[in-house]
Amino acid sequence: MIFLLSFYVNAVFAGGNDSIANPYFSLKPDNWTYIEYSHTPEATTTGFGPGNSIWLTPSEFSDILLSLDFEKYSKKIEDGGVIAVFAQDTDYRIKNAPLESYVKYQIDNFGILNITSQEYTTVGNEKAIRLDANELANFGNNTKGALYVVMHDEQPYAISFIGNEKNYEKYLPEFEQMVKSLRFVGSPSSEIENLSENGNETNTTTNFSGANLTELSTRDTSDNPQELYDECVSVAGKSFCDFLFKK
Repeated sequence: MIFLLSFYVNAVFAGGNDSIANPYFSLKPDNWTYIEYSHTPEATTTGFGPGNSIWLTPSEFSDILLSLDFEKYSKKIEDGGVIAVFAQDTDYRIKNAPLESYVKYQIDNFGILNITSQEYTTVGNEKAIRLDANELANFGNNTKGALYVVMHDEQPYAISFIGNEKNYEKYLPEFEQMVKSLRFVGSPSSEIENLSENGNETNTTTNFSGANLTELSTRDTSDNPQELYDECVSVAGKSFCDFLFKK
């Protein structure tokens, strides 16, 4: 993926089991080394802005993240490295376009010459399209790639994994686990699903505040239903509570 790399850069971090979070999404880095970027209009103008892009690589290739000059890091990938990018795409300005149009845009962006598979899937509880490809013109010989494209709150996101054939298959399962861990910020259903995956939910709907939402929805609401609804909204958000209270 080709980006203008003049925007704000955070330091390089060693990954761990904790989640990386920015104002738009979170994911678990699976012990990969990572760096956070702001690729936003504010960052393009001022050099600073909210983080909306995360670049990751296995620790053995961490020097890839020291200089993301395209020619330098693409050469390191061609020589055997791998890199994953999770990014909100602020360069794509088309509104109300179908997801399939964004796929075509990213195929051109990556220089994909040969698509080996394409399928519909989900990412962060949103409809997504996944591509597998080889012959990536922008990344040299013997490179392979996996690409997810997804829309959330009418914003496009591109999630990519690119590597030399030597290490691509080796690290692909770890990349897929990171994709599965992605959660968009402000999605109550994603928060509940995340708790369930971590063994913190036992037939009781909760959110990160610890509020028992099932108790709220099943409590006798004849006296003051609005009060209970308002309490739910304060801890879980309006859209989820509208569903829970069947409004």
